[in-house]
Amino acid sequence: MIALFGVPATAGDCRILWTRTVPAQPLAAGVSLGGLSDLAAVVGNPGGASLWTLTDRGPNGTLERDGRKRRTLLAPDFVPTLLLLGVAGGGDAGTVTVERTVPLKAATGRPLSGRQPKGRDQPVLTADGKAEVSSDPHGVDPEAVVPLADGTFWIAEEYGPSLLHVGDDGRVLGRFLPRDDAAAADGPEVVRSLPADYALRRENRGFEALAAARDGSRLWALLQSPLDNPAPKAARKTGNVRLLAFDPRAGRPAAEHVYRLGDPAAEGYLTRGAAPDDGKLCAMAALDDTTLLVLEQDDGGLARLYVASLSDATDTLGWKPSGGGALEETADLEAAGITPVRKQLVADLGPLRKKMTKQADGGEKGGGPLKLEGLAVVDSRHVLIVNDNDFGVDGSGSRPRASLLWMIELDRSLPGP
Repeated sequence: MIALFGVPATAGDCRILWTRTVPAQPLAAGVSLGGLSDLAAVVGNPGGASLWTLTDRGPNGTLERDGRKRRTLLAPDFVPTLLLLGVAGGGDAGTVTVERTVPLKAATGRPLSGRQPKGRDQPVLTADGKAEVSSDPHGVDPEAVVPLADGTFWIAEEYGPSLLHVGDDGRVLGRFLPRDDAAAADGPEVVRSLPADYALRRENRGFEALAAARDGSRLWALLQSPLDNPAPKAARKTGNVRLLAFDPRAGRPAAEHVYRLGDPAAEGYLTRGAAPDDGKLCAMAALDDTTLLVLEQDDGGLARLYVASLSDATDTLGWKPSGGGALEETADLEAAGITPVRKQLVADLGPLRKKMTKQADGGEKGGGPLKLEGLAVVDSRHVLIVNDNDFGVDGSGSRPRASLLWMIELDRSLPGP
């Protein structure tokens, strides 16, 4: 296999330089800090950093009802929140502090909730499972954030899925949703300009990762998994995940590319798909204006960092197979004339994941798969990663799972400026 971006095909080694705990301080609705779903470096080096992060919709769990697993929302009034973290000191002895909290607000100034809009997904239950949580057409499930030089933010969230432009006070300035999406409420800030197919996202699998060009002229929003397009479960084996290029100034999509899950060195990768079982794309960072760093994982222990180039990827915005069907059903990309995002393994976090899980669970067992959901590039040899601890709901043994920040050193340099 030819090395891409100057990265040898054998790349993959990495190590943990240090691990630190994010303090579980109180947030809204009696909830302690947790559920961290992204990282964005403000300034940084291997010894310290300032980072923006954000919570998702709030603590949720599962229970059995009528023989089916149902999701519960334990704090329906929780307000998803942006947070600025300060990271100081060297090694494991350093500290993480919360320097600022910014609860999200609707354009009217009303606090946003993490309750889902009505009609698209299976209703979420109260903590005791006896009633359905009321829906909210303005509700959001934030999963990724990009801070801009002007003090505003772009946030990607799962429900729409949608892209939110948010002011420095947390107020939504604009919300961009799929065309013809009737689940979310209308308002002067709402624009339905995203491809209509995006409304077919799997339950709890909308936008999960977001990155931006250095000049702010382009955003890239990555779905967590293939769409349920044209029907649920029809597309999961191809591993075709949509990567949207969005023009924030025009407020509309500029292009779309296929990110194919799995190992690009595997036989048949382009012709029949080589997706891991239920693969998930959980975090992303821009290395330059055509190159991204993507975290790909599953619940079985796989966790890999891929450098992905968009430079010769086919623009699939509006693309339809000549023989009918959907992009998600297209297993043979070569025959369809589609060049996906080119990807190259740069770090295999799988060998570290067992240790990271043990650290998050305090050495106890039973906390479930570790969810690595935030990624920030510090420099060409170091990245920061944070886990989503689900607010400690599924903690093991006598203690809840912690939110941890890891500094990872790569065995060779990343491409880009």
